Amino acid sequence: MSKRSFRDLFKRETLEREQSYSSSPVETAVQPFIPGVPFPGFALDARLAEAEKAAVLFVSLTCSSCIDLLPELVAFGTDFDGLLLVVSSGLKEENEELVRYYDYSFPVYTMEENIYKARFELEATPAAIILEKGLMMQQFTIQHIGHLYEQCGVQRG
Repeated sequence: MSKRSFRDLFKRETLEREQSYSSSPVETAVQPFIPGVPFPGFALDARLAEAEKAAVLFVSLTCSSCIDLLPELVAFGTDFDGLLLVVSSGLKEENEELVRYYDYSFPVYTMEENIYKARFELEATPAAIILEKGLMMQQFTIQHIGHLYEQCGVQRG
């Protein structure tokens, strides 16, 4: 395992490598968003099934809007009163570096962008799926940090 610094995450070589990922058809089976149905991604974190409220955020490390959002998630993680987790297109080592660099209080999981976009039928990143007791209640593309706060009904602290 190689260790990457935060700066190395956004080097040209890293971005080019990330865009070359491929996946099998089984991994990209589409699960349409239907409000009120169980979240199809409980394998990410079993706590999602029982959490009173949860937010699953999806970010790509090749998306400038996602990268701009990363430092803002520190405060959002403190202000959000439910279970928060982030799914990132970065390699495991890169995501571990994000958690260390920003001192996130929530986990960052690794999944290829084409897989999570297909599996959760996401149009663009950054994106969010809001759950209540394991049921999907809302899905949206995050426009900016204020939009995330608003859609989640969270007051900025």
